[in-house]
Amino acid sequence: MSGKLSSDLREWTDTLLRLKRAPSQLAIFFHLLRTGRAMSVKEISEEIALSQKATERAMARLIQKGLIQRTPFRDGAYICDSRQVLLGLLQLTVDLHERLTKGS
Repeated sequence: MSGKLSSDLREWTDTLLRLKRAPSQLAIFFHLLRTGRAMSVKEISEEIALSQKATERAMARLIQKGLIQRTPFRDGAYICDSRQVLLGLLQLTVDLHERLTKGS
């Protein structure tokens, strides 16, 4: 894996791990990931029982962090790229394996 890609994945994964401090963002992120579909702010706020304003603020932060994206095919809808999540988890696994084998 190239150094730049590996670095980007580590940064993305670190951002994801820090979501524990932002419960609304974490709930939205996992809801989009779990459903696997493009959803509007209204749909998300109704499905996770969060006010529309709180949902809008949390989603704006998730977009800034690069954890969710606006969909090009449906105006006003957002999605979470499960491939990026998988790559991040694989990078974490590789990093953990390297740390464990260096300690042996």
